[in-house]
Amino acid sequence: MKSFRLFGDYAFEFLIVTVLLALSAITVIPFIPMLTGVTGYFKNNINTRRLKDIFTTIAKNWKILIFYTIFQLVIIVFPVLNIYFFNTHPERVNYFVLAVSCIALFVGIIYLVTSPTVIVNMRVTLRQLFYNGIMLLFGGLLRSIFSIACVAGIVALIIFYPYAVPLTLYAVPLLVSKFMAENFLRLKAKALNTSVFELKKQQTEDDYLDENGEINRTEILENNDEES
Repeated sequence: MKSFRLFGDYAFEFLIVTVLLALSAITVIPFIPMLTGVTGYFKNNINTRRLKDIFTTIAKNWKILIFYTIFQLVIIVFPVLNIYFFNTHPERVNYFVLAVSCIALFVGIIYLVTSPTVIVNMRVTLRQLFYNGIMLLFGGLLRSIFSIACVAGIVALIIFYPYAVPLTLYAVPLLVSKFMAENFLRLKAKALNTSVFELKKQQTEDDYLDENGEINRTEILENNDEES
């Protein structure tokens, strides 16, 4: 029964997250805030996260999201349009513009991978966001490379085969947010001279607190019922 309920939770989650990200991607501008909100949502355990976490995350970070969204729109959207145009009109290709577009797109992908996690876990200015976004990569190079490859794959689908993109809008943000959260914990543990295990233990204990910092007895009772 518990595994069946868990499957239902993931299925419902897949549907809602995919629809929200797809709608925000179609309208372009809301996509970056929505992706950050989804990252805040995935930060919590499947048993404790709620859909309102998406919009709570956006509301808490709306100031930095304005500047971050503008940055990403410039550094990702225009290069994608340039690359798409040159791909469909090879006779008009400008290799200098193409090279600049590819470099800008790669930088944009890096911050698309790292910045949502930084925003969710830290209060930063735009300059601090850029710095910490790069530093986050060094929390685990293999995880970072895999995450960048996943997001780059989505960008490639947008350019060459956009109809397949909706199939990736749940799995890729979920995997990237988990990998970047692990990188963040490793860097945080190193800075605090503690272990990742202790930080995760503290996070688990915090899951039993509500938004007012008080014990969420409803969650405890639900967990006890599941264990019994």
